[in-house]
Amino acid sequence: MFGACQAGITALTARLGQEDQAGLVYAAMGVMSAVAGLAMAAVPERVGVRTRWRLATGAGCALSLPLLGTSGLPGLYAVVTVLGVAYAPHLITVFGLVERAVAPSRLAEAMGVATSALVGGQALAVAVTGRLAEAHGPRAAFTAASTAAGLAFVLALAVRPTTYAGEPGKALHARVRGAAAPLGGCGTPATPAAAARSGCGPAG
Repeated sequence: MFGACQAGITALTARLGQEDQAGLVYAAMGVMSAVAGLAMAAVPERVGVRTRWRLATGAGCALSLPLLGTSGLPGLYAVVTVLGVAYAPHLITVFGLVERAVAPSRLAEAMGVATSALVGGQALAVAVTGRLAEAHGPRAAFTAASTAAGLAFVLALAVRPTTYAGEPGKALHARVRGAAAPLGGCGTPATPAAAARSGCGPAG
């Protein structure tokens, strides 16, 4: 959705002969998105993450539809600025779902994957919908953005996100060759020296 919207904005401002406005239009969306993201701190805890996800994706779907009928710069500014309300809450909620779904020991790894997927997906969307906008005009890119928003909303309605319920100590860890035996136990020490130090091996 993000990449397709960006491609549509660029294509429409180019068609209007005001290519220099594309960055400002996208900046207006970013400012409104940042304000909405900060406002998320005021959402009460009784509104669950899953409910927030549905509301954010539903808002993104509904607010993206006016893009299909936008043909002038003032209208583009207005529609895109309002659309920015849905962006940050969606991202914040998705990262919140990731945080709840993985073991604490894997949180940094999961967040890295999620961030990379976001950046990579946006780059791919810009490349694909940019070609689409060149061939069929900005409306085609905006249609792709609305379609993506609709699919995200359907996904939010259909999926039941899971929550990591295990103990931090039960999380899977990479095995390190040559690691010493756990403290307080006489398992299989890595080396005879480690056995002697732990008191599990033969004396002397």
